[in-house]
Amino acid sequence: MSKLNQTLLLKTAGLVSTFAVAAVMNFTVINSSYAEQYVFPQQNQSSELQASDEASCNSWAVSQTGYNPSQPQTIATTTQPTQVTPDSNDSADRGSGMRGAMAGAAAGAMIAEFGDDDRSDAAQNGAAIGAVAARRQSRRSNIQQVEQQQQAAQQQAAQQQAQVQTANAQGEENFYQARAACLEGKGYSVN
Repeated sequence: MSKLNQTLLLKTAGLVSTFAVAAVMNFTVINSSYAEQYVFPQQNQSSELQASDEASCNSWAVSQTGYNPSQPQTIATTTQPTQVTPDSNDSADRGSGMRGAMAGAAAGAMIAEFGDDDRSDAAQNGAAIGAVAARRQSRRSNIQQVEQQQQAAQQQAAQQQAQVQTANAQGEENFYQARAACLEGKGYSVN
């Protein structure tokens, strides 16, 4: 890569990152500006009347938008599921040891047949090894399934949180626009 291409690439990357930062800052300024509305009386209204008008416009904006900034939407939190450990006795599927023992006994008997050994000892050893291996595999499978379920639940919770945040931002924007319209209709300047 030539020196000119490297310089151009660095400048482009810098421009893109500057644009991204500016966009984030602009979004932040827009959202915070709604939360900081300044109301100025244009018709010499008293401070008592202004407080009353602001309260009534707040109520009107809530009724029009269905959003109350003092009570934003939240998602219900659930307790975190308990972690499953590989050595817990309940984690193997019922019957997995028996299935493994039968497969191990058959394998042990076949190996003994070819080696002219005592088939009963080979079948017993194969059954024991098969039972342990099958239970271990069943436990691993169950633990993996629980971990996948936990990960899916965490992803779902993150999606719900993002949806709630988006809904709150939109609700807040709509509320403050409605409030400003109401106050301007009552003779106030809203910034």
